[in-house]
Amino acid sequence: MAYSGLAAMDQYHFTGAISMGMNEELMFKPQMFEGKVTRHKQLTIQSDEQDPVSWNPVDVLGKLNDANAGVTIIHEGVTETESGAIKTLTVRVEEKSDVTTARWDSLLRQQFDDIAGVSGADTLITLNVSEKRDTILAQSKKELEEMLSRLHATSRYDIVIDKQRLLPIKMEELTSFEYERGGTPIKESRHTSVRFEKFEGSAEDSVQ
Repeated sequence: MAYSGLAAMDQYHFTGAISMGMNEELMFKPQMFEGKVTRHKQLTIQSDEQDPVSWNPVDVLGKLNDANAGVTIIHEGVTETESGAIKTLTVRVEEKSDVTTARWDSLLRQQFDDIAGVSGADTLITLNVSEKRDTILAQSKKELEEMLSRLHATSRYDIVIDKQRLLPIKMEELTSFEYERGGTPIKESRHTSVRFEKFEGSAEDSVQ
């Protein structure tokens, strides 16, 4: 119902942060982003990093709605928001691990192809540089295939829902990755935290 409620909303804003870790240690500075959805589907998103963030809340909830391994109520209470205290329900959704693994396999392959395409687009580079680039890309492709052949990914989402409006107001995603690189087992994690606000029932009064 929360997924249907968000999909039916004309417009809303969200802010979030993504952080990556390895062996329970933070790897990079968290990447901050904010987005706005208008007329149900028109998504604009900005990030404090050069690399764009691809995160559509309706798509995330829709995929969880179709491919979850279980939904559990973990908390029921009151949450303070900008508009005051509201009654909320927090649910934990486990995504099917084969779905998570396949999604990240596809995403990482696409990211590699994008990088390789950009690298190969410069027609002004010398032959020696081009040959070196091709060698590096081939080695990187081999390492990627080795990693993906043993990749196992799991995702867990904690979603705080406004009980009265049946809309999500906060979402926490924790994705864990296990793979091998050069025969060495590696564990990585990704944490995404998102807050929703400024829900509007009409797209005519767009929030600027």
